[in-house]
Amino acid sequence: MDPGSRTGRAPRGPLIGAVFGAVWFLIGLGALHGPARAAAAAAGALLAVAVTFAVLRSRRAPAPAPAGPVAPRGRAFVRLLVVQAVLLGAGAGLINSRLDTPQLAFSWAALVVGGHFFPLARVLGAPLLRVLGAVMVAVVAATVATALVAPGTTPWIWQALPGLGCAGALWAAVLPTGARSRARRG
Repeated sequence: MDPGSRTGRAPRGPLIGAVFGAVWFLIGLGALHGPARAAAAAAGALLAVAVTFAVLRSRRAPAPAPAGPVAPRGRAFVRLLVVQAVLLGAGAGLINSRLDTPQLAFSWAALVVGGHFFPLARVLGAPLLRVLGAVMVAVVAATVATALVAPGTTPWIWQALPGLGCAGALWAAVLPTGARSRARRG
């Protein structure tokens, strides 16, 4: 259980990261074909198993006591999610209708989701989320750079790189939670 939680439940962050990592992974996997798809699917399955164990371990372990009083964060958290939803919807609408470039939708989503981790890190007092946000934004930059350098890859690169890159970033952020919970149990 998380003593810092007003609900008394185990932290949900690792579970949320694992699930959204799986969603991003499936998005990216859908763009691959042949041996690349088989290799990515095998690697993803191994990572998914490791992440599942990390999440289960983190939910069983006692959470550390908060260093001080727990700051109220409910309203800020909800506002942040509303802003993210509006940006995702407005951007997707603009990309798909006015710009007529639907291939950019996954990169836009990765940029917005990655960007939301910066204020979320402050709201939740979780500095690791800043790193996660930076990595997801870097995935978008790498996608754009790859598309510019190798324009023949663009039909699939706009889906594969953000999908697999964001999945890897989210899962990499979740994996240490299992190790930390193991260390707390001693």
